[in-house]
Amino acid sequence: MATTYKRIESVRKTGEILKFLAGQKEPTTGPRIAEAVNLPTGTTMCHLATLEDLGFVSTVGDRYRLGMGLALCWARVRSTLETDRTRIERDMKSLDMEE
Repeated sequence: MATTYKRIESVRKTGEILKFLAGQKEPTTGPRIAEAVNLPTGTTMCHLATLEDLGFVSTVGDRYRLGMGLALCWARVRSTLETDRTRIERDMKSLDMEE
């Protein structure tokens, strides 16, 4: 039997903030982010402060943009995918040799 877990709303909102920032070409203000994700500005600023502590968001003056923490996460994902691709290609060549 599959277990259904509750969703954590604050994590969902954090994801919305990160997705919003990912779509911005320029750093943007906390109030603008709050409006975009439909959260009070104070709550949004708390999310942003925590995300900044983690390196997922950085500040440029009084504005916010994605930080290098997310780039490091992506680099790890990409490395894993490249390793998987290399393994799969090797396995496919091995199968071709067996035929």
